Amino acid sequence: MARQRIFRWLYLFICMIACQAETKSDNNNCQQQIDDQLDTSKAQCENFYEYACGNWYVSRELRTLGAYDMRTQMRALNRQLIVRYFERQQLQENPAEKPDEHQQLVKFYASCLAGRQSLRVYTDALKQLPLIEWPIFLLANQSSTLSTGNHFDWARANAGLRGYGAQGLWRLVVQANWQASEQQILYMLAPTFDRLSDEESEFLHQRYLKYLLLELGLKVRRAASLAEQLVNFERQLRRLVLDNNDQTEADQSLVLREPQMLRQLLIQLPQLRLQEYFDSLLEQQAHGEILIVADMHYLKGLQRLLRSADQFIMSTWMLLQLPIHFELHSHEDATLSQQRMQCLDKVNHLLPRQLAHLQYSLYHQELKADGVEDAHAVMMHRVQQLFINLKLQFERLLNETTIFDRDLVTQNRARDKLRAMRLIQPWSEDPRHRVPPSSSADTGGSHFLPLSSNYDENLLSLSKRETLLQFREVLDCVHLPCIVSSSSTSANSISSGPLDVNAYYRLSLNAIVLPMGLLRSPLIDNCAPIDAGLGYILAHEMIHAFDYDGINYDADGSLANGQWPARAIIRFGLRAGCYLGTRYSNATLTINENIADSEGLRLAFETYRHRYQQLVEQQQQGQQQKNQFASTTFLDQKFFIKFAQNWCGQAAGSSSSIGTQLHASHRERVNNVLGNFPEFAEAFQCKVGSAMDPRDKCRIW
Repeated sequence: MARQRIFRWLYLFICMIACQAETKSDNNNCQQQIDDQLDTSKAQCENFYEYACGNWYVSRELRTLGAYDMRTQMRALNRQLIVRYFERQQLQENPAEKPDEHQQLVKFYASCLAGRQSLRVYTDALKQLPLIEWPIFLLANQSSTLSTGNHFDWARANAGLRGYGAQGLWRLVVQANWQASEQQILYMLAPTFDRLSDEESEFLHQRYLKYLLLELGLKVRRAASLAEQLVNFERQLRRLVLDNNDQTEADQSLVLREPQMLRQLLIQLPQLRLQEYFDSLLEQQAHGEILIVADMHYLKGLQRLLRSADQFIMSTWMLLQLPIHFELHSHEDATLSQQRMQCLDKVNHLLPRQLAHLQYSLYHQELKADGVEDAHAVMMHRVQQLFINLKLQFERLLNETTIFDRDLVTQNRARDKLRAMRLIQPWSEDPRHRVPPSSSADTGGSHFLPLSSNYDENLLSLSKRETLLQFREVLDCVHLPCIVSSSSTSANSISSGPLDVNAYYRLSLNAIVLPMGLLRSPLIDNCAPIDAGLGYILAHEMIHAFDYDGINYDADGSLANGQWPARAIIRFGLRAGCYLGTRYSNATLTINENIADSEGLRLAFETYRHRYQQLVEQQQQGQQQKNQFASTTFLDQKFFIKFAQNWCGQAAGSSSSIGTQLHASHRERVNNVLGNFPEFAEAFQCKVGSAMDPRDKCRIW
């Protein structure tokens, strides 16, 4: 027995040494990647972005998968991981046993990549809509008159299009009620007219319509003439938007309007046949008290237009909206790399949860091979603890700020909002422990739809399911307060696919949404403080709860204008005004993001410092105080380098979209932010007045 104990302890000791060596090796590799990106020929105190990112590059393979900066590189790595899995499965004649949802993903991706599409699938789907006769199919022959179609049921046809997620004579969007965040309501808006944005786009759109009409069987001249008439009809719809003096086409979906009940709109817009539309769309469940935010200017104009619209032209235009929505034949000339990206994006959009579960499984296999048994629990704990630490540190800052001097009520409101803030992790459910739906009637995110090898049929069936899920959310909460059950589908409205690499703060939920795609290197590497990677991302979004938009929403995510008194807003504004200084280009447009960048890094840095100080206090050794100070400076340098390398690469559209971007350039997001940190100047010994240590520094909290 004694010998066995000795061998067991010896085995554990060897394993411990091996583990430490492996961890050290991993950290060395990680640190080497950070060092390789540095351009040490650049002066740290003149242009830290160039110093930190001067030698950053991305491989050709990842560039073909859409990588052009650090964030898109993470998305490309996720794409690469999944594409390789899909292609391995397709090469196997007898695939290994896999969960049904993985088979579903492989089948859908393979059908997309095959690229065999047909207009007939879409027209057949519309022909099957009950009580609708499409005039173009009633023509006896090519010489029949184009005036056919006086009895076309456009209201039901419009509903049929929306049932597949396509827009018709208007867009019907499901999203949170801006007055009550827990409730999903409907928004009736004008269609988008991207294909008429300029003369070239309009020409290409008309040519595309002509080709679709040719595929329907029309002859060349007739197809060309009808395509021109369809574009003219679309121009008439677009003019209804452009004539609106209260809003521009670009921001129409952002305007906050008072929600109305369906029964009120039935009275105001009698000629739009909304009762028939919603009865058809919601299968006779169109409750008169469903809330709708309506673009009344456009819809009233549409009423007038419908009185004189040619029914044949309108019906044909509506018929083609379905294949247009699904971009029929639009990508046939794409390269294989482009097709892979497009197909994977479709999978991510229509099957986000299944794809997230697959990515988790692939990660789990890799980590298990490295000896990490319960990767999910470890990751969940690490992320939650980071979020909690950030909130605790932010509360300390709120307690110390002079913005709320002699204003305990407002300070408590801000503190209550922070404490109520949630972290939504759509990926957080461990796929190994999921319970499958109990019946086929359950159309939740885990339900397996039978898919075929026909891509068009798969698109239609998956899009129809997505639409049903959206409308279920509306019908489940017609009246407040909403009763949220454990089986609620509300999470379906939150993007959760692994190709989503942008966290975001939702004003109406007072919550940060953290997509699974961010939980990978370099944001969670151990060789540098996690606070400067994932911690900074979370802190950036947390600050949005208290920027110029965020202060207008309360702890529940409801609009609450006036909850901050004038004196607090003035104090906030005086400090925030620094972010309008000459250092910031296009400052009035980017101010909220500039605030979130700098104040977010401040929060992440203070959290890192506080955590480190706790570790020092736990291991106090008086004789090592000097060495501890030196290591703190070294760690500060690693923190700032790690932060800067979040922004290596070139932002998309950075050269062509100047003046319209809500974010500053990557260079500014590094240099301007670090220029606000005395700790940065101290860590890198920058002289006062140098580019990276300006005399005027911005700080709110």
